[in-house]
Amino acid sequence: MLRAALIACLLAASPGTARADAPKSAPLPPPDRELVSIQSWGQRNQTCEEWTNLCQVCRRTPDGQMACSTPGIACQPAAIVCKATRRLP
Repeated sequence: MLRAALIACLLAASPGTARADAPKSAPLPPPDRELVSIQSWGQRNQTCEEWTNLCQVCRRTPDGQMACSTPGIACQPAAIVCKATRRLP
């Protein structure tokens, strides 16, 4: 009897159980394309030396390649902004 009660409690508390009183949330909109690829932003903005989306920071190396940091696991990217531009010789 105790075992049956325990199983019933576990099944009632499982996250897969549908609840009639739970509000249904609207699906999330697709992510903004500008927020998805910080590397493609850097390719399109060649005069920018350093840019960020507040999750990653990218810089151009002396040989012109891009080097970007790794985003944190819970980071929510923002719009990409240029933090430093190339100086003309």
